[in-house]
Amino acid sequence: MKIYTRELDWNGGETAIAFGMFDGVHLGHRKLIETTCREAEKRGLTSMVFTFSNHPLSIIAPDRIPPQLNTEEEKLTDLESCGVSSVLLRTFDREFADLSADAFIHRIVKTLHPRVFVIGFNYTFGAMGCGRAEDMRELGRELGIDTCIVDRVQLEGETVSSSRIRAALAEGNAALANTMLGHPYRITGTVERGKHLGRTLGFPTANLAFPSTKLIPKYGVYACRARIGNTSYAAAVNVGKHPTVPEGKPTIEAFLIDYPGMSIYNETLTLEFLHFIRPERRFESLEALTEEVLANCRQAAELLAAEHNF
Repeated sequence: MKIYTRELDWNGGETAIAFGMFDGVHLGHRKLIETTCREAEKRGLTSMVFTFSNHPLSIIAPDRIPPQLNTEEEKLTDLESCGVSSVLLRTFDREFADLSADAFIHRIVKTLHPRVFVIGFNYTFGAMGCGRAEDMRELGRELGIDTCIVDRVQLEGETVSSSRIRAALAEGNAALANTMLGHPYRITGTVERGKHLGRTLGFPTANLAFPSTKLIPKYGVYACRARIGNTSYAAAVNVGKHPTVPEGKPTIEAFLIDYPGMSIYNETLTLEFLHFIRPERRFESLEALTEEVLANCRQAAELLAAEHNF
């Protein structure tokens, strides 16, 4: 997959282009990209995703930016897994935000040579989202470009969307979020030194330094798949502020149940959130906390052992 950061960098032929933010690259996004790749193959075009490296709200309303389901690196990895040939990952700046719907279309046509537009049913474009899906169809028709408007993907009678996935994770419903994503929700970071509370209790944990833009699931304990390099481990993971020993900022701490014990400070660790075990709560003593951690580790191990793909 080739990555471009400006429209003028494109020097290929005609394209089929999917438009969107693609936060999470969930089932709805995947349907969009599948349509794009199918149209490209059928017509002898190059499949392309047009997206942004920063959230449009960072320019329009910075205080309203939602926490993101994926980092830029994760988004590109997920887009590549969908089979798209090229990605235009451009900066959303004030000049771009001020383009009219008509000016936006003409810029795309002039630089990226589209023959097919592929958009979701609720896609908006142009200054303040003035253009709607049917507007793109009409503008495209005037320029000899076909537009495929992809209908919503539903799960349990509701539309799959990034906001619904965020809501599920905020409730600790990792199973629902993962079903809508089509893959486990993950957080990747560097293992750093923490407060060593886990080591004091007999459960040394990996303290994860995570991207500030990432959505953090509901505080509590999870059964996770932990990945270091090409190796996976079962893990019991605590997300929160340690109400029993409430010091410092929120943390993500992973106890790797079957890890052989070598130091992993400064290693890159990916946690895939598979099952919510319990919400965060305060314990009356460190002894009670230790007993609960033991029980949580056993439960995490049992849940993960039942995973067919673990």
